[in-house]
Amino acid sequence: MYTYDTSYEAVQGAVRRGCTWCGELNRLIKMLGYPPGGTTVTVFVGLDNVDNHSWTPRQSQLEVRVVINGKGITNLYHIYTVAGDPAAVHFAAREQITDLCTPESFALARECIDNCVKFHADCQSPDLFTLLPDRVIDCSDPSNPRLILTHGTQPGLYITLSYVWGIDQPLKLTTSNIEEIVGHGIPISSLPRTIRDAIFVTHSLKHRYLWVDALCIIQDSDADKLKQICQMSRIYRESYLTIIAASAATSREGFLRQTRRQRNPSARVPFHNNNPRDPTGSRVGIVSLLDTHEAYSPHGKSGLPVEPIDSRAWTLQEQVLPSRTLIYDSETLKYNCQTEAVSIGQALCGPSRVRLPRILACSISGQRSKELSPQEKWEARVAWLEIVASFTLRWHSHEGDKLPALAGVAEQFSRVTGDSYLAGLWKKSLVPDLLWRAVREKELDPKSSRPARYRAPSWSWASVNWGVYYDNATFMVDASKYRQMEVVDCWVSLAAVEAPFGEVTDGSLRMKAAVLREPFVREKAGRWELMVLNEDGKHSQIGNVHFDDIGPRTSGIVFVFLQWDEDWNGEGLVLEELSNGRFRRVGMVDAYQARWIYDLEAVVIEIV
Repeated sequence: MYTYDTSYEAVQGAVRRGCTWCGELNRLIKMLGYPPGGTTVTVFVGLDNVDNHSWTPRQSQLEVRVVINGKGITNLYHIYTVAGDPAAVHFAAREQITDLCTPESFALARECIDNCVKFHADCQSPDLFTLLPDRVIDCSDPSNPRLILTHGTQPGLYITLSYVWGIDQPLKLTTSNIEEIVGHGIPISSLPRTIRDAIFVTHSLKHRYLWVDALCIIQDSDADKLKQICQMSRIYRESYLTIIAASAATSREGFLRQTRRQRNPSARVPFHNNNPRDPTGSRVGIVSLLDTHEAYSPHGKSGLPVEPIDSRAWTLQEQVLPSRTLIYDSETLKYNCQTEAVSIGQALCGPSRVRLPRILACSISGQRSKELSPQEKWEARVAWLEIVASFTLRWHSHEGDKLPALAGVAEQFSRVTGDSYLAGLWKKSLVPDLLWRAVREKELDPKSSRPARYRAPSWSWASVNWGVYYDNATFMVDASKYRQMEVVDCWVSLAAVEAPFGEVTDGSLRMKAAVLREPFVREKAGRWELMVLNEDGKHSQIGNVHFDDIGPRTSGIVFVFLQWDEDWNGEGLVLEELSNGRFRRVGMVDAYQARWIYDLEAVVIEIV
């Protein structure tokens, strides 16, 4: 720890002369409040050796504390420098590489991949006997790629591409051109830049086969699309590597030759290298400091970018299912696997966006080898809730794609957990799964809250268009902590039996529960409160209502309490009664002190 005193006026003067370190101190001083002239500023600088941050390479962070008149503020910074700088012998993190289409960049990428395959015990090893998908692109000659028909019987290693279509493809596989493409090759000039880049990357990584949906699925054949979508989980899960074109908003943009700029650090400061055995000529280097708070903010000047690919629903499963991913984002080239998230060349790298627990990521055989431990069940449960929250915020082109776009992930969970899938929910955890909350968008038309045609039963999060989340998700993992109402039965009708995790055409949930009819709901300060009438004739609040759309109902609704703890605090559903005594979900409610539930008769109701 190093400590020194200065004055506020001296800091201000240095800022005017262009000192970025004093500019950062000035920012911290402002967060404490503007001090009067002549105030002494005490600065503590040292290394934070707590190695629990998720950025890589893992190393100490710089800890800076500014104290004025006994009032202080502490901030942490990532430290990085350029290769060859005298400070590089002390700090592992480097400036990111921005030119991603060089032999050196491809060599660094291969180094990350090879290191994972050879040394990562927690990562799934490639299987040389893996069967290729029905169709793959032969990238042996990147100027003349060819479509190969394997019919699912030929073993081999292959790479997959995850990207944003954005617009319709100028060239895609159809029933009318498949013979021409197979017989004479794929006209490279007709391909969008993203696919051309993927072919070049596959070749540069010294691999032969690439799978791309636009060219490996017959786009005007419903039968082939259904077959390939049903195989999507296996295609991505068993691929040797997935290339993620994260920074390309459309397939025409490409991802290799985009302009990438260096991070704008919080400050750059001299660093004295006091190692007498260091062979570098200079003893003074330069290090860059990146505020850890700004680093985690997607809107910060040096924060993690929000990439186009992160907004698309279909791409989530393409990110989480593969064992290894090579991510071309707007900053640099990153490599993610089950063990690590790194940037090539040891550049400073943020945490992986989405990652499955090891029990899910490494279970690629068709059968479960053993029963999950309580810890593994907990990890799987939390992972699913997080995936649903992330997935439902993403956009899909067609209303009917919501369940199919997550089918590959759902299939993987089902294979490992042995649970039955019910239109986005799970049979073993059905009651807490029902308690999702909609992220309502006030600026949207109420009619847009649900799709124009039937997509899922109202009790499924797939029935609404916007995002959903589970409040206090980790507390909902262990259902044994709650008392619950009784589920009589639950079923869904599939659009195609070949796709058990895809589209549904109907569904019903029957439960035996106490129903509070005609509750009083009032709006107060932008929130909706659930009220009951007391014995003295006055209303008292018993919970908060969260409606699924932006057209809340204050009458004609009922409340069903689903689960509660020993203090009678819990959650339930807000329902609207339809004809024939059936109901549909319109919201959920968190209630408290609900002992009055025993005054109500338990009846069997059906929610559709």
